[in-house]
Amino acid sequence: FFEFRQHILKQFNINYKINEKLNCQSLNLFFLVRHNYIAHPRNPSGKITRQLSNEKQILDDLKIKFSKYSNINFKINHFEELAIEEQLNIIIQTDVFIGMHGAGLTHVLFMKSNRILIELTTSVGSGREHFELMASINNVNYRRCLIIDGSSTTAEKIFDCIIEKISQICPLMTVSIHSQPIVTTFFPVVGNFSNSNITT
Repeated sequence: FFEFRQHILKQFNINYKINEKLNCQSLNLFFLVRHNYIAHPRNPSGKITRQLSNEKQILDDLKIKFSKYSNINFKINHFEELAIEEQLNIIIQTDVFIGMHGAGLTHVLFMKSNRILIELTTSVGSGREHFELMASINNVNYRRCLIIDGSSTTAEKIFDCIIEKISQICPLMTVSIHSQPIVTTFFPVVGNFSNSNITT
């Protein structure tokens, strides 16, 4: 598997070895949002089903929560209109990958080892463990986060899932509160993770 992954990344001139060791003092969090798109003939309308009804409110709440952590860089984007090279450039620089259950989470196969995947789901016993298995194959820490769609507490639940998992792999992480603004973006990313930020 690792040789295959290296081969794919090499084809797109992506250096997997850069910042290979996790830096707990500077974590890149990436929230993958889902947009309507035509993926196959069985869905000619292009309307997706696994999408949070109050997504904007959730993302706004998460931005506020993570703004208190100077060592966390929180980013938001979607993959539907991005070239595969752009997608891989985002993932290879991601330390914590968050997203609803869906095909986009297969990108966990290209994350660096000892990172985190947070799979959001609204189903208690779906029995679908393929993303957990993919994370395990790639030595990525996995957390399934059960949420209630439309609930006012969804952002708090997602935040707790993320912080819980971060505390497990970065137990000695020093968190500075309010020392610098958070940076977020909805724009395509190519190259360095930090170079594409928009300060809000």
